[in-house]
Amino acid sequence: MKSARILLLSILAISCAIVPARAAVPIRLPVPQVQSYRSASIVLAADATARLSGAQIFIRAGLDRQTSAQNGLAALVAQSILLTPVRPSNLGLRDAVAAQGGSVDFVIDGGFVRFYLEGIAGAFERALVPLFATALAHPNFEPVMLAQARAELDAKIADDQKIPLTVGLEMLNASFFTGSNAGLPPYGLPGTLAQQSGTDAARFYAANYRSGGAVVSAVGAFANGGSQSLRSIVDALAPGSSDPVRVRIPALRGSARRLVTHRDIAVPWVVAQFPAPPLTSPDFGAMLVLASFLERTTQDVAANPTITSARFAERAVGSFYNFDERPASVVLYINGGLGDPTRPLSTALSVMQIFANSKLAGDIGKMKTIAAGSYLEGASSLEDRAWLAGVFVSQGLTPDYAAHALQAIADVRAADLQRVARGYLANPTLAVVLPRDTNASQN
Repeated sequence: MKSARILLLSILAISCAIVPARAAVPIRLPVPQVQSYRSASIVLAADATARLSGAQIFIRAGLDRQTSAQNGLAALVAQSILLTPVRPSNLGLRDAVAAQGGSVDFVIDGGFVRFYLEGIAGAFERALVPLFATALAHPNFEPVMLAQARAELDAKIADDQKIPLTVGLEMLNASFFTGSNAGLPPYGLPGTLAQQSGTDAARFYAANYRSGGAVVSAVGAFANGGSQSLRSIVDALAPGSSDPVRVRIPALRGSARRLVTHRDIAVPWVVAQFPAPPLTSPDFGAMLVLASFLERTTQDVAANPTITSARFAERAVGSFYNFDERPASVVLYINGGLGDPTRPLSTALSVMQIFANSKLAGDIGKMKTIAAGSYLEGASSLEDRAWLAGVFVSQGLTPDYAAHALQAIADVRAADLQRVARGYLANPTLAVVLPRDTNASQN
């Protein structure tokens, strides 16, 4: 145990010796305001100096609204909305928005389909919001439109299968979400997509594209407060709400949970998933600190000067805290291009065990400062800021995501880190993605 404590003290010294400059840079963010409208929430962070405006539109039509047989249907409906022709140009929504200097896309997660609309501030309310609201209210599910939507989703699926992190996450999520279908692949599978008809899409849309529980979160410069134009997006949705499909998925058991697959990649990857406290938990701040420390520790171990540079280690090793999901998780990923990916992983797990089982003495102020800096770095773009405010409101909190998280981090004590490490970071599930010519028994 003495040697283990020396290891922890050494890593603490390395990880906390250099505080990133971003942690010391003051950031002024407009405080979002929230109002209720037709059982939805409109969140607005007005910034008169902004040249762009953006809105995240959360609709409860995500993966958990699908049955297994409907795998991909949520994405097919969202993709069809992007392709729906809108007047006066009769271009598809995505192209019509681009013609006005903007962009629109979507993400499917466990509980929501989330569209992100962004454009030049002057055109956002005048042109982009009306275009989006029109397509949202009257999507086109005709056979030609669905065929194009399927083709684009098939291409996205093929691209995702070339990304080891995405492959690993899909493997882990399939067993992590045991009470819903939130762990299904975000875009479905080519085989299941081919089975979905226009009638299926229309029924899914009618059942789930509703205002109840929706969140429209916008950041930027807006005329007349902005809320009136954003209400038109909510007005495009039918009243009422929908419920997730209830399922029971067996959880993985045992102390060594490892999933292995092969892809056409050059080097192996390891992706580790830990359960984590939800955003509304008193342990939220402690997990922010631990997730940040876990990432820096793994990067420090991976950045062996004889193998790679520190900058490459930062790109090839990382972690993120999925506090927007229910249940929440922390994910750590390691690119085998650094060498044996199990070396930094083993070190990271050992450090977490020490956190869990040894009393942490000394000042944790630098750890907290680094965690705060990392969190604020993730709130630097319009898209991130709109997303964070929307996530907080969707989980029943106020939209002031910066103040909430920074206070949660400031309140963390050493005993909190020990308790949270012991409760959540002891036994991850691993996904190992290997090159196709690798013998899994040798890894």
